[in-house]
Amino acid sequence: MFAKTPVTVRVLVAENQRNFSVTVEGPYLIKSFPDGHVLKEGNSMNHRRLVPTLKGVQLEGEGWTARAVSIEVRNARGLFLNLSRFRGTVRILKDKNNLLYAVNQLNIEDYLYGVLHHEVAPWWPMEALKAQAVAARTYAFYQAGVSKLHEFDLKSGTSSQVYGGSTTERYRTKMAVDQTAGQVLTFQGKVFPAYFHATCAGITAAASELWTINEPPLYGGVHCGFCRISPHYFWQARVPLAEIEEKLNKNGRPVGQILRIEVISQTPSGRVGSLKIVGTLKETTLAAKDFRIWIGGDRMRSTAFKASVNDDMAEFHGRGWGHGVGLCQWGALGQSFLGRKYQEILKFYYPGSEIMNYENQK
Repeated sequence: MFAKTPVTVRVLVAENQRNFSVTVEGPYLIKSFPDGHVLKEGNSMNHRRLVPTLKGVQLEGEGWTARAVSIEVRNARGLFLNLSRFRGTVRILKDKNNLLYAVNQLNIEDYLYGVLHHEVAPWWPMEALKAQAVAARTYAFYQAGVSKLHEFDLKSGTSSQVYGGSTTERYRTKMAVDQTAGQVLTFQGKVFPAYFHATCAGITAAASELWTINEPPLYGGVHCGFCRISPHYFWQARVPLAEIEEKLNKNGRPVGQILRIEVISQTPSGRVGSLKIVGTLKETTLAAKDFRIWIGGDRMRSTAFKASVNDDMAEFHGRGWGHGVGLCQWGALGQSFLGRKYQEILKFYYPGSEIMNYENQK
């Protein structure tokens, strides 16, 4: 199911763009995609504007009928798209609205260089960084295996894992990638999606609480006392009722003016499963995970919360940050302070898993 090395991943790094500014340091080729016909070559390029046209794309006067172009460079870090630097190649495509989106294709290890700094702090102990590197590699490798029929494997934001191109690479996080090169988590010889989150606040959640995934290492219920050092262990949020009413209307759940917000079910890990929102017109029941997305994950930091309505505000008191599945990043930090190795940390959060090299995957 999964490809042998060299393993590459395709990352959606920008979308809904009217144009891109392209800079290349050193020799380059621009090819039509997918046929690979060379459209242009040169030794450098400085802030050239690439825009969509009715027939294809245009690079400051040079137009091509291709729906998509691929920019290949000789210098490993010589490609800039807008203000971001990228390794590998960048493919620029047109969507049905004649807007542009960009997909960065690169080696999975190079990809991780641009991920780790966004997911954990470079100053964290090396064992915590290495645990994160293996989890992030596993997730990316799994996605590359199941997304072959799509135009990209991952997104560059929090819906996949945060990726900033090569602009944000850091020495210690690169070292963690290099020291665990090729290592992925498996269960009974197969890679699984190794989800991770910031702070579980005491117990991890099962993947099945959120998605149609039933993998034993993701069954949840791992009791973690190591993330108490996290500044995100407890959180509070106050959200205007008018804002929640607007979100409900936008998502086809109008209730009128909100009177009450009630928790009506909990998941096995103690998080909120579903909510009932009672309004002046009617009431509605919805999944807490959807409610969190509507309000925003930076405000509603988890689904482990209590809710109340006071005057024109909804008040939430919660624990943890993230979906709670898999590796708890602040828990990994806590364990590394106790001297635990990254292998121990990973086996703790993914029970029954084994570490293998992805070259051994079928």
